[in-house]
Order: sequence, then C-alpha cells, then structure tokens
Amino acid sequence: MSPVYVALSLFEFVLTATMSLLVIYVHYRMYIITNSDYDAVEELKKGNVAVAVLLGAMLVGGGLIVKEGIYPVVNLVRLKLTSPALAIDAPEIAAIAAGHVLLVFLVAVFTLSLGLRFWGRLARGAFVWGEELKRGNVAVGIVLAGVVLVFSNFMAEGVSHLTKSLIPQPSLGEVQVME
Repeated sequence: MSPVYVALSLFEFVLTATMSLLVIYVHYRMYIITNSDYDAVEELKKGNVAVAVLLGAMLVGGGLIVKEGIYPVVNLVRLKLTSPALAIDAPEIAAIAAGHVLLVFLVAVFTLSLGLRFWGRLARGAFVWGEELKRGNVAVGIVLAGVVLVFSNFMAEGVSHLTKSLIPQPSLGEVQVME
C-alpha cells in the first residue's frame, strides 16, 4: 500500500464529498430562487410530487455535470504526486484545480437552469409548464425531469472538455526521439 495512492484516494474522497454537498445545496437554492412560477418550498411542504421529481432531477443532473469536471482535477494532482519531473508547483496546481472546480460548478448551475427555461419556451404549447407543476401534474414533472437528465448527460462531457481547454494544463516536458 503506497502512501501516495492513499493520499490521492483521500483527496478524491474529500473533494467529491465536498462537491456533492455543494452541488445539492446550490442547485436546490438556485431552483428555489430562479423559479418565479410558484413557491417551490411551499409546494414541497404540500407534498407536490411533480415539483419534487423535477427538483430531484435537477440535483442528479447537476451532480452528473460537476462529476465530469472533478476528474481533471484529480488527474492533475495524481500526475504531480506520481511524476516528480512535472514542472509545476503546488500553488499553481491549487490555482488550476480551483479554476476547474469553480468553472464547472458555475457552468453546471447555469446550463441546467437555462436549458430548462429554453425547453419551456421551445415546447410551450397548450399549457404553461409552471402552472401545471404548481397544480401537481406529475406527468409534467416527469417530462421536465427527463429533459433535465438528458440535457445534463449531454452537457457533462462538453463541460469537461470546456474546462480542460480554458484552463491551462501543465506540460510534462519535451520528448526527444533518438535515432
């Protein structure tokens, strides 16, 4: 059992536990704040299953997106601890890691909210989604939950690639091929 791998595992555990709690809390608060059609807290207190299903999907979807953004951070720390030749110091790794986590977290929160609002405008037909949710229409809650989950599954990989491209990655050095 290598102490480096134990430390890496501990780091990943703490990071993912912290991020999961933050994702749950922030997505819950953002759902409450950005939802102007009805009072989501009151609807949950009344046992509105449609609102609960949608909120649950928002939490799962946010988690799926943020999860993809955590792995580049873990890989960066793993690379530093297992490759002593890596020309990057701990403060720079901390800054890059913080940038990855912050960016992916913000993107997850805003893309789910905007995606759901865009879907609501795109698919607006004979009824208004928010009013149906307020009335407890479980079918509408399930459809909107499906929209959130599909959207987040597609967004997760894109968010991972976006953060990798926007935040500089360390160089492993140069490789020379001997002839």
